[in-house]
Amino acid sequence: MGAENGLSRAVESAMSEIRRIIAGSEVEEDPAHAEDTLALVLELEPKAGPDLRIAALGHDIERALPREKRIDRSSYCDYDAFKAAHARNSAKVLTGLLSGYNLPAPLIRRVHRLVEEHESGGSPDSDLLKEADSLSFFRTNLPYYLAREGWDAARRRCRWGLQRLGPRGRRLLRSMTASDPLLKRLLSN
Repeated sequence: MGAENGLSRAVESAMSEIRRIIAGSEVEEDPAHAEDTLALVLELEPKAGPDLRIAALGHDIERALPREKRIDRSSYCDYDAFKAAHARNSAKVLTGLLSGYNLPAPLIRRVHRLVEEHESGGSPDSDLLKEADSLSFFRTNLPYYLAREGWDAARRRCRWGLQRLGPRGRRLLRSMTASDPLLKRLLSN
């Protein structure tokens, strides 16, 4: 019981630090997106372990770094290559942070892998994280993205996000679309 409580305290301390860092992001919706991604992971998998919970909360942590330490989209000719670099950088940053919280090395390695794969998937847990991240874009980020990037970019981003969803995610998105006329317009042909 004592070791389990110690792990639980270490996880909660690490997650508090992740929240503090993400709260400093220049991207206004990042804190809400992090929390929403975590909520969606727990909705899709109520028994998600600490590795998946930490990864869900911290998957975009690199966006909260100073500009010179973030991945710059303009450095990539392809959106998927940019997203892969972003995922690698977030995994590296998060792993560095977690190493200071007395967490077991296997848990830190799993978090690293999950965050590194959150844009592409490849395992059941990284697929789940990708799905929650994608759904949170539609539920949380989209209005901000539309205001920043404009209609055409938002429509492209929505279509890219739609392609990332599996059957369960598409069902959830359909229920979201039913009550959101803007989302319906962006996803229509």
